[in-house]
Amino acid sequence: MINTKTRTIDAPTNQTKTARLLALLDELLRQTLQRGFHGSVQLEIAVQDGTIQHIRRRVEQLEK
Repeated sequence: MINTKTRTIDAPTNQTKTARLLALLDELLRQTLQRGFHGSVQLEIAVQDGTIQHIRRRVEQLEK
């Protein structure tokens, strides 16, 4: 059987976007994991043909 799937995690674009994703996650956690924050945090990764196309972040804060 021939493996037709190629892993693209080591592609330069994916390496750059993965580093950015980790930095965004760290930033979002520092901003929101504190007393007084009530809401949700979302990171969305759009992938096309094994390549990260864009990262979307969403922070929704509830007003109490």
